[in-house]
Amino acid sequence: MINLRYHVVSLVAVFLALGMGIVMGSTVIDRVTVDALNNNLNSVRSDVNRTRDENRKLSELVREGQEFADQSLTHVVRNQLPGVPVLVIAVNGVDRKPVDSLRQSLETAGASLQGTLWVTSKMRLDNDSETRALAAALASASTTTTTAPPATGSPTSSVPPSTTTPEAAADEVRQQALAKLITEPGSVAAMVGAGFFGYEPPPAGAGATSTSAPPAPALGVIPAAGTRFVVVSGAGAEVGDDVLAIPLARALATGGGPAVAAESGQDTDGGRGVFVGLLRGDAAANGKVSTVDNLESPMGQAAVVLALEELGQARVGHFGVGPGAQRLLPALPA
Repeated sequence: MINLRYHVVSLVAVFLALGMGIVMGSTVIDRVTVDALNNNLNSVRSDVNRTRDENRKLSELVREGQEFADQSLTHVVRNQLPGVPVLVIAVNGVDRKPVDSLRQSLETAGASLQGTLWVTSKMRLDNDSETRALAAALASASTTTTTAPPATGSPTSSVPPSTTTPEAAADEVRQQALAKLITEPGSVAAMVGAGFFGYEPPPAGAGATSTSAPPAPALGVIPAAGTRFVVVSGAGAEVGDDVLAIPLARALATGGGPAVAAESGQDTDGGRGVFVGLLRGDAAANGKVSTVDNLESPMGQAAVVLALEELGQARVGHFGVGPGAQRLLPALPA
């Protein structure tokens, strides 16, 4: 006969079995989960170690490539421009280190360096007094480099009439300055004296082929006949490229001044198109001015020197690693 004790024992057995099942089931599930997580962790750890090894190898290759570029630069550019007059024109505000490195590369190439003109912020011509000061400098340079008698009146007579807007007047005088910079020796000295350019002479002995270093060229004879130009601008320039660097490149293209335009770029969207990128799409300059978009690297330094050499054969190209670049370096002539 079933009594109360039987029911109690039965219920206890049921609950005990249920509890043991829960405990055993949870233990098995936890172990499976832990094992799966451990397997995943081991796989991730293996992937990380493999990626770390690949990155280390790639870093070593990059370092070796950089060392090769640094050490081979001298061999690539040596004596590529023997006695060729070269004038560097750079805009204040750009990174000076690549410009200094370029000067050393030009020296190694044997170029007859005429120094570096640094365009100052005064060339923005922010007010009428600066516009008149530039016009006066140009007028004084013209009177000292010609045998004709000085024009009647103030040397500021070349400033456009007052009916012209200030912006148009500034642009006209600036265009005159760029034209005279290329074709009229003497204007450089006048504009340096008026503060529109700074002048950095070439390193002692630049372009020398003997132990006797030639003296630095006088400002009054810059640019010399046959000068090839390097225009450096881009990020940080104190005078906007649309205001000065692009018009200067156009003036060189149309005025017969063989030129290479260069900038130190960054590997970001548009980071190599601040100056050079605009020129590569400019109808007036494209095909007439060579461009280099990686002046900060040994490859860019070599490209500028070799592009200057190519200009002697009227060959023009676009070099570097940014959009529109055709090659890293100019090709050997066929």
